[in-house]
Amino acid sequence: MISKLVLTFLLVSITFIFINFFSFNILEEAYGINETQKNNNNNTVNFEKLVSEYENWWINVPVEEDSQEADNPCVIHNTDSVIFLHDPFQMGNFENICTIPHKSLFFPFYIGWCDNGSPGYYGTESYNKLLECALDANRGLVTMNAYLDDKKIVDVLIDNTDVHNLRVLYNKSLDNYYKEIGPTDFFDLTVTNKTQFQTFEKPEDFASSPVKYKAVAYCFCGFIDKDKISPGNHQLSYFTKIEGSGGLDKTKGWDHESKMTYILTVE
Repeated sequence: MISKLVLTFLLVSITFIFINFFSFNILEEAYGINETQKNNNNNTVNFEKLVSEYENWWINVPVEEDSQEADNPCVIHNTDSVIFLHDPFQMGNFENICTIPHKSLFFPFYIGWCDNGSPGYYGTESYNKLLECALDANRGLVTMNAYLDDKKIVDVLIDNTDVHNLRVLYNKSLDNYYKEIGPTDFFDLTVTNKTQFQTFEKPEDFASSPVKYKAVAYCFCGFIDKDKISPGNHQLSYFTKIEGSGGLDKTKGWDHESKMTYILTVE
């Protein structure tokens, strides 16, 4: 009789321990309290926010700082943790020579955006309308390559001639260097009178003081974590080729090839 009681007690105890252990694991997964997930969350980059910050910088780069105008170009934007590099869109081949702090690097291969300060969209509050416009700005057969110190880190071919049916024909990129960053909401685009862009319906909006428009952006981008680039001398080049952006009408669109090269001294 005693042995049966002991056996019953042991079975109940083991069952209780198992249930508690199993329940704790479920709670860890449900509420994200395991240590691995904590570490991952701490290291997560908000790439959508990064795109909006990039656009707010790039849209306001003045003529005198443009690679096409400067004698010794070094077009960068230094933020707290990331350095933004030149948008290659329709730039041809350009070289920048820069000394930079040791931070992560972010750059677009092909970035489309649309804002409610542009003709046809002025004042619109429709997210879907701006999204369609931004998607159309990324149309085409897109070839993207990037090299860091002669090592190919990005090698992607995308068929985005149908913007509602994007197809990755191949992606041979290393690690997490290539990022496709789509939007989930508007962001505020601040435009100043330093902008080189002549795509706004009412430039008088920002002639004397900055103005904010609502915008949406979609980016095929590159990202090099600071852990992937050590202090010292480096060369980064990124290449974009766009074909078929005008659809069947080859006289339209923005087909081009561009290559940006950065000769970097990372301190």
